[in-house]
Amino acid sequence: MARLPLSLRAGLLLCALLLAAPSFAQAGEIKALMKDMKLAMQGAMASTTMPELSGYVARLERDEQQASRQTWRDDQRTYDEGMQALRQQLAEVDQAIRVNDMNGAKKALQEINNTRKHYHNLLS
Repeated sequence: MARLPLSLRAGLLLCALLLAAPSFAQAGEIKALMKDMKLAMQGAMASTTMPELSGYVARLERDEQQASRQTWRDDQRTYDEGMQALRQQLAEVDQAIRVNDMNGAKKALQEINNTRKHYHNLLS
């Protein structure tokens, strides 16, 4: 199977981190958040300017804030821990943006992929 581009993998991994179905309404909201996070991650990884990257990261942060308010029916504690880890990694992205370090920001975004894998495994 062909290997997916890093930005697509990272987006898919973030989406899987947020996968939950405590109710039909929440499942729909989480699905919409996952889709938007995927698109925002792809945009961030493809960004060529700091203002463009910053816009996508702000979008990721808004989605993370909304997802953090969702419930995970099987293991809320682990879900919350994963969301906190995501929040911390997004803060690292913000720090790189503040010092105008595009490569550092993208590297920090890639680390989110590892976190998503870890929590996906714990929550699966």
